[in-house]
Amino acid sequence: MSFSKRLNLVLGVLLCLAIGVVANVSRGKSSANETQDPASLDRRISMLEQRFYSIESSISRLQQSMASQRPPVTQPNTNDRDIIMLREEVQRLSLRLAEVECGLLKLDERTTPPSRRSSAPKSTDLCRQNPDTPLRLASRP
Repeated sequence: MSFSKRLNLVLGVLLCLAIGVVANVSRGKSSANETQDPASLDRRISMLEQRFYSIESSISRLQQSMASQRPPVTQPNTNDRDIIMLREEVQRLSLRLAEVECGLLKLDERTTPPSRRSSAPKSTDLCRQNPDTPLRLASRP
């Protein structure tokens, strides 16, 4: 059973006990047909208060023992900031790789003999369209 179900069960039993005690007190009072003095009522109320305090402290101890038995929650080794930094680094490296590939394609076009360049169909790749333009790389990562 989960902790909250156990706690509800215990509180339900305590409520039934309290109702039983009150019923027992009132039944005893009606059967005796005598008036009780304030001192005896005060004693009974004090006893009930002590029982409720005892029950409350037992519930508190039960809650503490249940909390100590729960497995500890492990924190992941990386936090959100580290993940964001890693994503940004991967994006920078992907951009750098794309620039290097474009440079390689330009170099390939520059080294292709002019006779093959004119006979080949025009490429739609921007890096191959103007091979003589200088390659501009972004700042180094």
